[in-house]
Amino acid sequence: MYRITTFVLAFAACANSVASQSFTSPKGLGSTEGNTLFYASTNRVYQGIDATNRGTVAVIKTFAMRRDKVTASTAGASRVDATLTVGETNMTVVHSDDTRNFSVKKTLVFPKKNINWPDWGGASPTPAPFDFKIPFSTNYIYLGANALVWSLVLENGTNRGNKFDRDYTFYKTGTTKLLSAGCASFAHTAVMESNGPGMKSYGMRLKAGITGGPAAAPVSLSLAVADANLKLPFFCATLHALPLAILPVGVTTGAGQIFNCYWNVPFDAALNGLALFTQGFSVQASGLLLTGGRHSTMITNATTAGHDAGYVWHTYGANTNGFVFHGGSIVVQFGT
Repeated sequence: MYRITTFVLAFAACANSVASQSFTSPKGLGSTEGNTLFYASTNRVYQGIDATNRGTVAVIKTFAMRRDKVTASTAGASRVDATLTVGETNMTVVHSDDTRNFSVKKTLVFPKKNINWPDWGGASPTPAPFDFKIPFSTNYIYLGANALVWSLVLENGTNRGNKFDRDYTFYKTGTTKLLSAGCASFAHTAVMESNGPGMKSYGMRLKAGITGGPAAAPVSLSLAVADANLKLPFFCATLHALPLAILPVGVTTGAGQIFNCYWNVPFDAALNGLALFTQGFSVQASGLLLTGGRHSTMITNATTAGHDAGYVWHTYGANTNGFVFHGGSIVVQFGT
C-alpha cells in the first residue's frame, strides 16, 4: 500500500510540474520569432490544430497571441469581441469545416466578451510579448493524447491593421486529372499534398470534397491504384476506382456539398510519385450514385522545415468552410 501511495503521489507531483509551465503552439517558440505574419482581422474565425505538444500534460488557464516582429499596427489600442473554444482531435483527418475538427473534445473556455486589444504600433522586441491575452472562464485539462485544437472568433473590432506572428512552411500540391463525368452533377475534387520530411507525422495527405450530390446523404470515397474503366449498364457513370480502400467523407449539405476533407499520413519518401484513382459514391434507394473518376499523383517535396500543425480561417457568419493550411500555425501561448 505504501509503495502504491508513493507512486501515485510521485506521478501527481510530476504532472503538476509539467502543468506549471506555459507552452507555445506550435511547440518551442516561446523565445523564437515565427518565420512569417498572418493578418489579424475582425469578423473572422481562426483555428489552430497542433500535434507538436502531444505528450504534454497541463491544466490550461489562459490563451495569448503576439504581434509579428516587423509589422507595426496601423492603429493603436482597441477593443474586440472574442469567443474562444478549445478541444482536441485526431489529426489524421482535418476538415475545412472548422466545426468538424473538434472530434474528441470541445470546451467553450471563454464565452463572447468584449476585451482589450493592446497597442501593436511602434517598435517591438523580437519576439514580441504574448500580450493579447484571454483568461479562461473554464479551465481546460489537456492530457496530451491528441492534437490540441483552438478556435478563436473575433468580432466588432475597430483595429484592422494588426498582424499575428506565425511559424509556417508551405506544402506542395501534386497533379490531378478528371477522367470522366459523374451521375448528373455529382462530382468530387481530389488532389495530394506534401509538406516533406519537415512535417514528420502528418506530412502527406489526400484532399477531397464533394459537390452536386444528393441532399443530406452519406458519401464515401473509393481509392484504387489502377483505373478499372468499367462501363456497366446498371451504373449511371463509368466505374474507375474499384476500392482498395474506402474513406467516409461525411454527409452532404442541403445543396449536396461536403467541404474539403484532408486525410493525413506520416511523411514517407517511398510515397513520392504515388498515383491514386479516386471516385465518390453514395448509396441511394434508386441505386448507386457515382462521381466522375480522378487520377492524382503525390508530388515530391524535400522541405525539412515545418511543424506537425495546421490552421484554418474564414469570415465569421458566412459559413463554416475555411481555408486550411498544413505545416505550421499562428503562434499562440497556453498559460497554466
